[in-house]
Amino acid sequence: MVQFDGEVSRHIDASPEQVFAVVTDIARLPDWNRTIQHVVDAPARLEPGSEWVVQLHIPGRTWNSRSRLEELDRDQLRFTYRSQTDDDNPSYAAWTWDVRPDGDGSIVTVGWKGRPMTFWRKALFSHVRKRQLVREVAESIVELERAVVQSHPQ
Repeated sequence: MVQFDGEVSRHIDASPEQVFAVVTDIARLPDWNRTIQHVVDAPARLEPGSEWVVQLHIPGRTWNSRSRLEELDRDQLRFTYRSQTDDDNPSYAAWTWDVRPDGDGSIVTVGWKGRPMTFWRKALFSHVRKRQLVREVAESIVELERAVVQSHPQ
């Protein structure tokens, strides 16, 4: 497998602006993404080129992941970045978060494009991560809704 792509969408009972504020708050990533154990390094300000490092954990494995902001469009509520292990492996994933109005709430769509570059990432890891990501992202969006509601109680 040379690459793998995926996308998950879900309705959240909160305004698009509230959802986007939580999605783009790097310090709060561990609040709603169970794979992220903690933020190792965060930028003082999010702007194109900003980087942050988080420690990720899946059963049997823990590693640091470095992300680099590509686009932060607060008008269109679009957040894109590229992430990769913080060990000089050239493999990466490109992530896109889009938040749109949906009735009294929002639709959150998360898309990813995994680009394994090394032999083992192509031969083995990409097959495993492709299956894991659909479940992990769907669970994260459920937790995201809880985090947004806690931040903005009705």
